Amino acid sequence: MAFEEPSLQGKYAMEKFGVASGTQISSRTSAVVGKLVMMTTRQDDTTAAALPVVVAITATSPKAAGKLVSIVEIAKRDLVARKVPVYQYSALSSRLDDIPRHGNNGDDKTKRGEKGSSATAGGGGEQDDESSDDAFEVMGQAQGSETKKRNVPVLTVYLSTVSVKELKVAFGEQQT
Repeated sequence: MAFEEPSLQGKYAMEKFGVASGTQISSRTSAVVGKLVMMTTRQDDTTAAALPVVVAITATSPKAAGKLVSIVEIAKRDLVARKVPVYQYSALSSRLDDIPRHGNNGDDKTKRGEKGSSATAGGGGEQDDESSDDAFEVMGQAQGSETKKRNVPVLTVYLSTVSVKELKVAFGEQQT
């Protein structure tokens, strides 16, 4: 059974944040902590009817995943210092993206030939390399295709001040 985020909409107040390679860690950390602390003080002081907050922080590029981890760890450290319980759920998924092609234009054949001739220059096995290179031909780029489709990893970390049963079942729980 795959986890579906809309299943949390009625029970929890979902706050979503994205992290890109250009995102400032300090501003995103303060926003995450602000959302979680604001809701815990509101629940303690005024209304018990307010929904608990679940903050979802997503990094859609591999380069941004390191920033996401930094943001989460700094936010957890800040919340623990304020004596706020923190529950963390980490989800790794993938998304199909178009990635630009980097054209080789047949350069692979010459690179392999150079490697083979320098590696076998001292030995006598050059005929084997030439015959194996002739047996295979480097395919050209698909006509009209500037991109290729690839699965790109997506890291999402959910933070909450209360335990979330659905997330615990789907991803496991880390309590701080």
